[in-house]
Amino acid sequence: MKMTEKLGLNGRVGDRFEPMPITPRQMVEVLDSDESKINGLAIDGTTYKPTTRFYKTLAAELDIPYGVFGFFSPQEVMVRAAEKEPDLPLRVTLDTVNEEVLGLTQNKGLPMPVQYIENVLHDDRRLREVEYGDGMLSAMLDLDDPWEVPNDSTYHVHVRCRVPVDGAGMPDMSLATWRQVCENGAVAETPLFRTKMEIRDNSGEHFRRLLASFSNPSGVEMLQSRMGEAAGTKASVGEVMLLEGLIRRSVANTRNQMLLRERLDEISGNPCVRYGVTDLANIGQKKRPLLPVGCSVADLLNFASELTTHHADLLKPDSTLHSFAGTLLSKGFDLEDLYPNARRTSAFYLNGVDFSKEAA
Repeated sequence: MKMTEKLGLNGRVGDRFEPMPITPRQMVEVLDSDESKINGLAIDGTTYKPTTRFYKTLAAELDIPYGVFGFFSPQEVMVRAAEKEPDLPLRVTLDTVNEEVLGLTQNKGLPMPVQYIENVLHDDRRLREVEYGDGMLSAMLDLDDPWEVPNDSTYHVHVRCRVPVDGAGMPDMSLATWRQVCENGAVAETPLFRTKMEIRDNSGEHFRRLLASFSNPSGVEMLQSRMGEAAGTKASVGEVMLLEGLIRRSVANTRNQMLLRERLDEISGNPCVRYGVTDLANIGQKKRPLLPVGCSVADLLNFASELTTHHADLLKPDSTLHSFAGTLLSKGFDLEDLYPNARRTSAFYLNGVDFSKEAA
């Protein structure tokens, strides 16, 4: 299972990425495949394995839906592309450490070297952590002074800056919270809390100015307000089921799924017992948003962020669990202004759970 690499404040990865021009015709010429699958692109004696990122950007550059790979093999798609537009100028980025093919882009201009991106990030005094995973260099930077959420904890506002190392897509900045009581953080992955950055040069200076001047006061104010409302509002059956569904899809090991769902059931006050059903799915869909459980919306947010922060090794590489906070915070809670919550949240929710270390 591919994991995000935590690089530390001094770690760098820029030297491992190698952009190179390529056309569909050349891709087919270096294709290492057999009848059943593609092994990779054989370049200078090394076979680089295609990633999902490679296939998604390939589809985008060919102006075809990504779903086409559900009907045709990647080899068929690449051969067809070589027949239709053999000399389309593209650029592909190779990860020489993981021996993977990352994103494809049009071969126009000069991309900003990853080393320049790293220089800008490491020169910023607000830098807290740096990670790399799946073609994205990600950094967390301090943004604002801490504030107190009643019945919860002291929070800090941070910003998560994500920059594609292959130039496939625009860099973005997402607001994030950092829960001081247990040192876990949640990124609000919705457009409401996210800002795209259009970098106008490849020297790194424009990126440096954008990073230094980034401010989203309205977003910060809304994030603080929503976190306060989350701590003061009872969660609904529907919101518990939303988190439970994300756990089912995001956690690789079935035993760990069961342990997490059991702990979530305990935290939410055993809603099945409360409402006399054997499974929450037996409650009508229209009733789920109207029925309170025994925890707050903040408990659900903190549960999810503790899992993604302290137990990320349990999650699949394509997990969407990080989107849970943004999904809840960017809309009205089901029981907002209807069922107030006065119980304090916990510092930790997953202590003592004997998780399996196997990814099966």
